[in-house]
Amino acid sequence: MTIGFAKKNKVSIRTCLGCRQRKTQLELWRFAVDNSGQVMKDFCGKHDGRHVYCCQADSCLQKFFKNKKGLSRAFRQQVLGFNEGLQDLFGSEQ
Repeated sequence: MTIGFAKKNKVSIRTCLGCRQRKTQLELWRFAVDNSGQVMKDFCGKHDGRHVYCCQADSCLQKFFKNKKGLSRAFRQQVLGFNEGLQDLFGSEQ
């Protein structure tokens, strides 16, 4: 007789940095910071290290870009700005 352990499909829950609501990781956009302190999009999950998440709603994104102090706290390093990819993606919200 073998005893097997069934793996449950766990869903990762993350908090939006804009509205502070908890949602599944698939519902949120993922952002990372590079070595120069620039926040960049990481929608594919290729970058290592700490990440922050934000809803896809315009109101959440506006709060996300205005909150550099919160971003620095979340990344545990100073955030100096946003890379060109985010400026092209979201326009002049920053």
